[in-house]
Amino acid sequence: MKPNKHYRIDEKKIFVAGHSGLLGSSICRWLEREKVTILSVNHCELDLTEQSKVILWMKKNQPDVVINAAGKVGGIYANNAYLADFIYQNLAISQNLIHSVHICEVEKLVMLGSSYSYPSMVPKPIHESSLMDGKPESTNQWYTFAKIAGIKLCEAYRRQYRHDYISILPANLYGPGDSFNSQNSHVIPGLIRRLHEAKNANNSSEVIWWTG
Repeated sequence: MKPNKHYRIDEKKIFVAGHSGLLGSSICRWLEREKVTILSVNHCELDLTEQSKVILWMKKNQPDVVINAAGKVGGIYANNAYLADFIYQNLAISQNLIHSVHICEVEKLVMLGSSYSYPSMVPKPIHESSLMDGKPESTNQWYTFAKIAGIKLCEAYRRQYRHDYISILPANLYGPGDSFNSQNSHVIPGLIRRLHEAKNANNSSEVIWWTG
């Protein structure tokens, strides 16, 4: 089934999973300008890795649209240090949300993937057909495999059940709401923090992890 290009969100109830993160909060700011009801829930109220609780929440709140911007994210250090957490939590979140949307007959699902889903040596500019045409970047392969599984699960439900489910793979992101943790952040916020601290300390140089 092809995505419904003429789907209108006016007067819809839209659940943004991961609303407090970098991407989710940006989506919420955009939706605030539209005539929609934004649904969100904190992790302490709903653990997205627990299937039964996700289904109960969906049935109670009855969203028309679910946008999956949730997940465990981090930079090179975090991906190598917490590899089991990255693959398990991202797999669980994706499968629970997709299956819950199916069970609760939600109209539309938007699955947010990652540019990391593409192979590390893919030719530039990147084409959609290159998605699984090579090996992933070794430093974040655990996150990559979980995201690819979510994308393919979304595709499987769309093809088998004719649902209006789509996947979107945004480019690398940075901005308000990003993590500036000195060890676990992505490259750009990590550099911003290191250079900001170096400037405040009047350092003539600053060590970064590696270049290229």
